[in-house]
Amino acid sequence: MDPITLVLVLALSALSTILYIFIGILPGTDETATMAPIALTLLLAGVDPLLVLAWFMASIAAFKMADSIPVALAGIPGGVMAVPQVPDALVAKERGLADTILRKGIAASVVGQVVALAVTLSLSYYIMPAGEWLRTADVVLGVRVARWFWLVLAGLIVLALTSRSKFVALVSIPSLALLIQGLRSVYGKPIFISLFLGITIGPMIFELLSMLHRDLRQAFTRRGMKEVKLVKIGRISLNPVKILSKDELAHSTLWSAVTSVLATVMSPVGLTILIGDLLREGSRDRTRGAVLAYTVRDAIKNATYVGGTLVPLLVIGVPTGPMSAGPAGPFFQKLESLGMTPRDYIVKNYDYVTIAAALLLATGISFLIAYPILVKYSRKITLAVFRRIPAEALYGLFIAIVLMLSYYDARVPGIFGTLVVSLISGALWKLGVSLGVLFMTLVAAPTLVSLLSALPL
Repeated sequence: MDPITLVLVLALSALSTILYIFIGILPGTDETATMAPIALTLLLAGVDPLLVLAWFMASIAAFKMADSIPVALAGIPGGVMAVPQVPDALVAKERGLADTILRKGIAASVVGQVVALAVTLSLSYYIMPAGEWLRTADVVLGVRVARWFWLVLAGLIVLALTSRSKFVALVSIPSLALLIQGLRSVYGKPIFISLFLGITIGPMIFELLSMLHRDLRQAFTRRGMKEVKLVKIGRISLNPVKILSKDELAHSTLWSAVTSVLATVMSPVGLTILIGDLLREGSRDRTRGAVLAYTVRDAIKNATYVGGTLVPLLVIGVPTGPMSAGPAGPFFQKLESLGMTPRDYIVKNYDYVTIAAALLLATGISFLIAYPILVKYSRKITLAVFRRIPAEALYGLFIAIVLMLSYYDARVPGIFGTLVVSLISGALWKLGVSLGVLFMTLVAAPTLVSLLSALPL
């Protein structure tokens, strides 16, 4: 790595870390809506894709550490990925363990990302020759089907069967796939990013449009204002290994390694919920189970984001799961300025050692900055963010960014297409369909619709 690239990696990683500490603490922020647009903006501005990837890796480290802080202190999730931690946090707070889960969660994030980087970078290096085999298409019912599609389909069915509304989830798969491909035929090109962001803001759009209905608006009004109280915390150690018990460290390490690979085709949210619930229900002591689940979920959040990005990027070359298709989606979108995708540019212009070094360096810088700040000043930062940054202003900014990218993708039809996808996604989410199912349907839609059309029925 040349000195100029080294300095730029350090600078962008530090800037990304500081930015995403504050974004992560804001309640209800969404990873796709905050990470993908900024990464895409940097790429469109002509920033070297390897530097943007370093920025992206640092943002994962900072965001996933910060978004669980308001959960531990106030029972309110920062990012969407922190939502599964709310029940565990509430149990721990009842026992006066807010400071305990706070430091354990932050420490587990460090473990999760380090383990995921070690596993995915090593695994990707050795299985890179398999990427060509996975990209190879076989003819099924007269349709060319890439072999990686079957991995996505299997993961999609598993996620549908683990949704709260299994039947609705299964029925929504072909229905949403047809809607997506129908919009793409209207656009005249295979739009991806804006449609993914449409699914991301679906719950938010559904809630906002529900306010236009008189009866539903009255139901929202009856909820009243939510009072937020932060629990006082004690002294927090700066040594992440000493913070975790042997059991917590072992589970965080094991499940970070496993889920970082599974996230290649499966939903990070789904994996976080599934593993955390298994650990919590497997413990005889309710409090101990909640603390263990909360801790390991924090490790899995980082691990799935790292693995879900790097394996498709380094090995397969196409987005094969919700992470690579969503927050990391800009790296797989062809840019006119490059004449190729940022992923292809990185692989063609940099050797594996340089790529790995940039990612490890970005992660190291992020943790060196974020970890001491968050463990020592988490309460003060959370209070400042809650008091001085209106969540509504941020939500409005996110929606505006999505609409802008929709216009960039397909002009005026792109805006209305994104709104339609958002409304339907929000309604399905309200009915109990996991957003992971909708994200993976978007990935599988072209092949799925082709196979449905080819069925001899």
